[in-house]
Amino acid sequence: MKIVNVSIEKFAEQFKKEYEFLYDNYDRVAGYNEAVDAFDVFIQDEQRAAFVGEFAKYRQDMITSDREAAAFMFALDAMGALE
Repeated sequence: MKIVNVSIEKFAEQFKKEYEFLYDNYDRVAGYNEAVDAFDVFIQDEQRAAFVGEFAKYRQDMITSDREAAAFMFALDAMGALE
């Protein structure tokens, strides 16, 4: 799984939308647990972990919660940013 070139600014906007949707629905969203698990696997790859680090630096906040992890993966999917 490779990350396709994506604007960090647009990714941040999509992440915010996904996070707010999860928050508004108390994390009761289809695929939530799978997205959290996928994030744990995602960050084990050096290139993908670097993207997570770049995003954390951009937003000046690390991804520390399951909701943030799920929102991250949902944002990648929504943007078609994975090959």
